[in-house]
Amino acid sequence: MSKSFLIRVHKNLSTYLSTDRFPFPNSETPQEVLFTSSLAGLSVYILLIIYQPYGTNDFEHSYKYILLLPYAVISFLSFCSFALLFRKNKKWTLIHEIRKSILTLLTASVLSYFYNALFLSKVHLSFENYLYMLVYTAALFFPVIIVFILGRYIFFTRQVNLNTANVFNQNDSQCVVLEQNHETSNIFKPLRIISEYGNYSLEIPQTDFIYAEAADNYCIIYFYKNNIPEKEMIRISLSKLLQQVQTDVIQQTHRSFIVNLSKVIRFKGNSAGYKLSLENFEHQLTISRNFITIILPILKELSIRP
Repeated sequence: MSKSFLIRVHKNLSTYLSTDRFPFPNSETPQEVLFTSSLAGLSVYILLIIYQPYGTNDFEHSYKYILLLPYAVISFLSFCSFALLFRKNKKWTLIHEIRKSILTLLTASVLSYFYNALFLSKVHLSFENYLYMLVYTAALFFPVIIVFILGRYIFFTRQVNLNTANVFNQNDSQCVVLEQNHETSNIFKPLRIISEYGNYSLEIPQTDFIYAEAADNYCIIYFYKNNIPEKEMIRISLSKLLQQVQTDVIQQTHRSFIVNLSKVIRFKGNSAGYKLSLENFEHQLTISRNFITIILPILKELSIRP
């Protein structure tokens, strides 16, 4: 297996996971960051007491458990620092969360290594010893990070859904009528869509883009031309099309749809999924569960206030 092949696989996987089909909630307040980071530090401390890695199993000291406490503090600081650093990133995806976890792990392993080498073991610093510490830290942090990611996803996804439900004051079948608000950044910049092999292009104003639907290796693009809805089939994947047309209000709502949310006149549904109604279209489009946390706040900004 060549190195170039592995690099290409990593690049493709990173691009795939970083698209909006894998959104991840990232709306923590400073208080929530402190709370979740404290839980992570406490979990690491409990695992340290139970499994006693880093050679602490053979370490005899009357204040042994107190000497293990700085590892928990290091874990808390690592989790807290990166959570605060990236908490305001609105377009957060699963790959971003994984990268943040890796940075947290590396930071904790470095700080733990220096604490162990300089204060506990009092040995000479070496890269080989650090690698041992990195392996120990990874083994210790892996279950904590998995629980941390899953817990944040479940908690903050439910929180977003609850807040959205409160804002719209709706039950599972209630419809919300949207204001046709077209005030977005760069609204007059036209969209230029280039086909897969660059042999065809379509240029339309952002305000005329309605939605796009995936169809095997093609996308069917619906747009207004002289105020009349038209459609064009272009050979391009939905993910590549999204890179060319995505704006504040043109977003992917489903694995098969990209929608201009400013064209939505009403929507209905619940946390399992929503249906969108567009002007001049009888059929409804779908917001799948994976995109709810991204799409509903945008719809909220476009809605008529009760």
